[in-house]
This record gives sequence, C-alpha cells and structure tokens, in this order.
Amino acid sequence: MHHLRSATFFVRFILSLCLLGVALALSSCGGGAGAILAGVGSGGTGLVEGVVVGFGSVFIDGKEYATTNATVEQNNDLGQPQVALLKLGQRVRATIDSTGAAVITATVIPSLSGPVTAAAVQDATTGDWWLQVLGQWVRVVSTSTNTPLGLTTVLASTGTTPSSASQLSTGTEVEVHGTWVLDTAHNAYVLVASRVEILPSPSTYVLIGGVVTQLPASNQVMINASPGTVLQGTVPSGTVVGETISAWVPRNTWNNWAGGATPLGVASLGQANLAAQSGSGSQSAQLSGLVSNYNPSTHVARVQGTLVQLPASYNVADGDYIRISGQVGSNGISTSNVEDLQAAGSVQPQTIQVIGTTNGINWNAGGTVSFILQGTTITAASGTYTSCSGLMSTSTAVVSVSGSVPAPGQPVVASSVTCTAVTTPPTGSVSDFKGTVLSVSASSNTLVMQNEEHQLTVTWNSGTYIDPALGTVPGLGQSVEVYGTLSGSTLAATAIRSRNSGTND
Repeated sequence: MHHLRSATFFVRFILSLCLLGVALALSSCGGGAGAILAGVGSGGTGLVEGVVVGFGSVFIDGKEYATTNATVEQNNDLGQPQVALLKLGQRVRATIDSTGAAVITATVIPSLSGPVTAAAVQDATTGDWWLQVLGQWVRVVSTSTNTPLGLTTVLASTGTTPSSASQLSTGTEVEVHGTWVLDTAHNAYVLVASRVEILPSPSTYVLIGGVVTQLPASNQVMINASPGTVLQGTVPSGTVVGETISAWVPRNTWNNWAGGATPLGVASLGQANLAAQSGSGSQSAQLSGLVSNYNPSTHVARVQGTLVQLPASYNVADGDYIRISGQVGSNGISTSNVEDLQAAGSVQPQTIQVIGTTNGINWNAGGTVSFILQGTTITAASGTYTSCSGLMSTSTAVVSVSGSVPAPGQPVVASSVTCTAVTTPPTGSVSDFKGTVLSVSASSNTLVMQNEEHQLTVTWNSGTYIDPALGTVPGLGQSVEVYGTLSGSTLAATAIRSRNSGTND
C-alpha cells in the first residue's frame, strides 16, 4: 500500500457524510455541502434517507412523499449543487415538512462515481454480478429476492439500454447507488447496488467512499476492508470507525495512485456532533439500510454507517434490511419504531409504484404495451391492465402501476395497471405529457406544447430539471416529455426532457 504524503496537491472535494444519512454543513466542507440541509431548522421537521422505489410524487422505501414544492439537487464533480432528476433506484436524503408527508429538499447521494476497475463477474450460484469501482466491491443484484433490500439493481445509461451487467467492463464509467454492508465472503464492506448508471464520459473528479474500518495514522482513514484503501488528507477529530464517508478526488490523482492512498480533504463527524444537527430541539429521522455490526447484548447496530439504538425487545441480524424511525442524539439514532424488516433468507420483493396523469398510450391495441411514465420505462402484458382496455392514445387517464425490475438492464414489468379516465385532470395532479413545442418565451419561462389531445402551457423555474439535450431553454419543434403539477391547462414542470436524447432511466 502506497501512501502519498506530498503537500503539493490541493484537493478540491465535497464530503457527503452519510452518518445518519445526513450531510452536515461544516466550516471545513467545500462546494455545496451546506445546501444539502436546506430547510432543516427552518421549517423542516424530519430527515429521511432511503432508496427511490417509485413515483406518485416520490416513493422512498415504499412510503410516498409529495414533491410539488421540493428542491431536488445533486452535487456535481466540483462539489457544486445542480438541479437533479429523481430516478428509480437512487439513494436520496430528504428534509420533510411539518406534515411529515412532503419533501422540502431532496439530495441525490451516489456512493461511488468513476471507472470500473475490475470487470463484472457473475456468481454461478446466485446469478448476481460482482465488480469493483475505484477498487471498492459492488454487488449487482440479479433477482430481487437475492437481498433483503428486495430490489433488483436498476441498470441504466444515457443512450443504448444496457441489457446485462456483463457490459460493465474495466474502464466503464459508472455512478453507483446502494447500501453498504459487511460481507463476510469478501471480508469487506460491499456496496449492494440499487442503481448503476453508465455515464457517457469521464468526469474531472471521481467519487470514492465507503465505511471507515481503521484510522491508521493522523489524517488517514482506511475504508471498506482491513487492509483497505487508505484515504489521506485532513481528517478532523471526531471521525470514528464505522462511519460512512465519501469524497471527490481529482481523477489524475486517482489514476496515478489507483489502489493506493489518495490525498483528500476529509471532513468527518463524531457522534457528539450529530446532536448539533437537531438544533435547539430533538430532530426526528427515518433511515433504511442493511444491518452491520449488530450487538445482541446492547441492541446497537450500524445502518448505512449510522449508529442505531434498537428497542431492547427487538432483535435483528447482520444483513437484515430495516427501516427505522427515531430521534437524533449524541449517540446516533435512538429508535422509537422499526417500521419494516426483511430478514435475510425470507425476502419479499419491493413493489415499484409509478402513478401519473397522462395520455399517448394506446391500450386498445391489446398485447404487451410499452410506455414511459415519469421517466420510468414500463411494459405491461395483456391481462395486467384490464381496467385500461378501450382507452386510445388521445384518452387522458390517471395510470397507476405496480411492478418490479426482473433483471438488471430491463424495464419495470407491471404486475398490475389501473386506469381512471378523466376529461379534465384533477387540479394538483402529478402529470406526464408528451408533445411538440409550438412556442417559447424564455423571458417568462413558458412554452406551449401540443400533445395527443390538446395544447398545454408549460411553466418552469430555477428548480426545474431541463434535459441538457434541450439546451438551457427548449426550442421550437422539439419533441419533449414534461412532468409536473397540472392546474387547468397549465403544467408547472418538475422536469422537461427530450424525447430524442436516448436517455434511459
């Protein structure tokens, strides 16, 4: 193991510290770290971290939260917050309003971003795929029941849809979301992937992270194994073994020291600092993940690097998937409720739900119907959508889908679809319409689009995601998909996407 000790490197970084699943703003953090917690202490009353498993507004680990007025962001490789799009399988953390039902701010939090350094190899027994990204183990789940998450890994890309994890060869650029858990077979913490997105090109920085396994020396952390990758730089006091960290590192530095120590600025948080997140009062939190380091005597475990105190009457085992809620304290989360548990060996698939008002789907043709709803590609075989039969592409309907991803690289396969035909979509409904841009006013952030049935006025603001393929402002004649909140014939856009960009989510 090499240790790079030169002081000549200046490392621009952004730390997304997943202790409690919450990135906290520290004076030592660079880039947009502080923006992650917008709303906490100023209207936000709770914190939620989990995996996106559907869209109505958004389903995080099966629980729906409204996103009508939410800000969705993701830090770019310079640590700067950018407007982002929620996608299936992403891991997100969100601040929740006083109703407990609506998102104020959601931050997309990938765990790794960079090149595949060991190509995917399929396990003959489970069918799962194992690879390394930046030297860290990643498990691509081939069947939902193979892991207590109950999710098959979503494999997506910009461009041609990847059909198999076998395409994850050495050098492929990827962004990976998932849950860290100790894997005894690899004697290391591995990232059980909920989403692997193939990126179109390398970025200037790579995102490396994992679970701290040792503090080998001053200003050093070792992650994911012992011995594991050593990250070297500025490590504040308070960093403890078991925390989950991530940091952006210049690609040229990583390339020169692949597999060895990499200099970076690490800003870490001890448990005592965690209590400060709740401000003047106790902060509620909800967190999901796979259990590691469970102590049956004290009922203490770590979930996604967060120290969790479970109720004395409740027993779990390492590898179980739990969703807990409780209060932030000086020793992590003091759990008041275990909302969900899937024990290893007795797994039920996690249902993916997608709901939206839309048209343009011809249900009358019969057979298998393929469509995109809220950015999610879905196929529905005849017999799963009997309530939709007879509706033409010009028919507007509220479409509700339940289904699953059968294998990485495949769309959501519906187990049931229900349709409720509407002449006038209900005010405030989450809608998804496709059409052609007829006119644009950049000064007022509005456009008019023609869809299958009628014309719609679309408005957008600084929080709207606009597909880079469209430029900064959609142009005349462009074919677009818009989803957002409908009021009469005006659609307040959450996202405006090109229908010709080849994006697959």
